[in-house]
Amino acid sequence: MPVNKEIIITTRQFEGEIRIAVLENNQLVEFYLEHEIKRSLVGRVYKGIVENVIPGLRGAFVNLGLKKNGFLPLADIPELEIFDESKLELEPDTKKREYSPIVLSKGQEIICQVTKEPIGEKGPRITSYISLAGRYLVYFPNASRIGISRRIQDRKIRSRLRELVKRIKKPDVGLIVRTSAELANEEMIETEYNELENRWREIENKAKIVKAPSLLYEEEDILLKVIRDHFTPDVSLLTIDDRIRYEQIIQYLQKFAPALADRVKLYENEVPIFEYYKITQELYKILDRKVWLKSGGFITIDQTEALVAIDVNSGRYSSEEDPETLIFQTNLSAAAEIARQIRLRDLSGLIIIDFIDMQDPKKMDIVVRELKMCLENDRAKADFAKVSRFGILEMTRERIRPGLLFSITDECPVCKGLGRILMRKDAALKIEKAVCEKLANFAGEKIKIQVSPLIYDYWINNRYEQLSEIAQKYQVTLELKPNSELSYEEYKMFHVSI
Repeated sequence: MPVNKEIIITTRQFEGEIRIAVLENNQLVEFYLEHEIKRSLVGRVYKGIVENVIPGLRGAFVNLGLKKNGFLPLADIPELEIFDESKLELEPDTKKREYSPIVLSKGQEIICQVTKEPIGEKGPRITSYISLAGRYLVYFPNASRIGISRRIQDRKIRSRLRELVKRIKKPDVGLIVRTSAELANEEMIETEYNELENRWREIENKAKIVKAPSLLYEEEDILLKVIRDHFTPDVSLLTIDDRIRYEQIIQYLQKFAPALADRVKLYENEVPIFEYYKITQELYKILDRKVWLKSGGFITIDQTEALVAIDVNSGRYSSEEDPETLIFQTNLSAAAEIARQIRLRDLSGLIIIDFIDMQDPKKMDIVVRELKMCLENDRAKADFAKVSRFGILEMTRERIRPGLLFSITDECPVCKGLGRILMRKDAALKIEKAVCEKLANFAGEKIKIQVSPLIYDYWINNRYEQLSEIAQKYQVTLELKPNSELSYEEYKMFHVSI
């Protein structure tokens, strides 16, 4: 079935933000957000200082000048590799390498690049295998391998591109030929190679001058990155609501992909663009733990820092006469929706999926194939284990940034991300204990206590006599007031003149 792919971009509807939605057959499948002030760290190149080396973790922590040090796996340090000319070539463009023992010391300066955003308590993940991405090529200044995108399947085109990049690149430079290069001519590819080489030369020159830790290079904002990486010939239309950005995109495409320029449309309707395409209401559904399926079943998604757990349920039609057929259809429907939710919510790391048990293992194989097929357009790498004897499928998906849930929500100030809060009784008793510790200093005085409306209602209806006893014990007059600005476990005490 052909997929109609569109990209919708707004820079005007949400102040200080760029929001990008990817639709497939009018259904939201991917979403990207970047704050103009708080831009992504991924792709940045730094001159850092090694803070400490942890042999047990096989890595080092590097000061990049950020809030948290970056973690550098020792395997990601190509500067220490030794080339052996006597080794046979594995491929026409690949030479076998041996590696020296890793030697890093505290205070050592090193050039590195951020590959993953900080997540939770973890700092950014970094590497010394620097890569600079263009529309047609990815440039590796410290590797010599040539790679061709697997999505370019025509052997003649692959061979032509391989010979072209072998001819234009320097011997000690590595290149990956991206899918977009399939429709580019030699001049466009060679021009981009020269630009990437000059960009690396500028980074090297800056590294010689600045003092570590320092930022050496930062990629374009998310808008141009999405145009570079996602606006390919399979996209039928790109719509944006900002004239200045529209003209930027046109200029970029006229240089790198002129055939796509007429697929860009400026949105000038008075109705906000995300409202017009009904994207905003879809985004709010991301906060829902439960997602209903057309079959009548539903899936639940529980996301933590360590893993994502997805459970499939038969739902309101669980009493069907043919339960095995119902279960199979529910699992099949769930597989497609799970794939969409993985891409849309940007779920990553370890993902555990608990499909409904089926008696026929061949049907489970069909369900897993459906899930994999629906993830074919996903740009993040995924790996699958076999279904366990408990009917659970484990998969991993490349993690580059925190999931979308963490991008559009803030941590709850009450539960601190737990998702649960104390029962009102326990929260009220906790506040009472804190108040009693202070009342001994106010004998004979009137004290006003403000709490959240929920705790106030509980006190009035369930603890009024006990609070009166507390007032008598400490010889104070208590005045209780609700304050909607206070969170669940907060309180305020005021001395009131009598």
